[in-house]
Amino acid sequence: MLETLKNSVLSVCLLSIAVSVCLLICPDTALQKQVRFLISLLFIISLILPFQHINFPDSLEAIQQERSDTAMQEVTEQSVENALKSVLAQNGITCSETEVSVHIDENHCISITDVSVTCDDFQNTVRLLKEILGEEVEIHVTEILE
Repeated sequence: MLETLKNSVLSVCLLSIAVSVCLLICPDTALQKQVRFLISLLFIISLILPFQHINFPDSLEAIQQERSDTAMQEVTEQSVENALKSVLAQNGITCSETEVSVHIDENHCISITDVSVTCDDFQNTVRLLKEILGEEVEIHVTEILE
């Protein structure tokens, strides 16, 4: 940012010198107006160019879409966690922690990528989760030792 400011100040100084020289050389009033117009145009361009590389925030619509996607992912993960806890409880497995990671693509297709469970029955939990979720989902089960 400091470099951009230095470039802008240098451009303004050089343009000021150019304006002074052109006004001294041009005796005609009509020609002076044209030169002033061109120099003013160059002055505006020299002020704009250094700020051309500044990245402005995305549009409000893009920000809202990103927040909506994040909220949708969090709600989906929470819903899947609750559903898995319910299914495991129905099968007599007690869980102290359940964590699910989902991926939602640009077409809003949801896929479960990772499941972590802390429970009291390692073997049955792994078997049941693989039956429900399939082999492609990464499953991490930690058994509670009593």
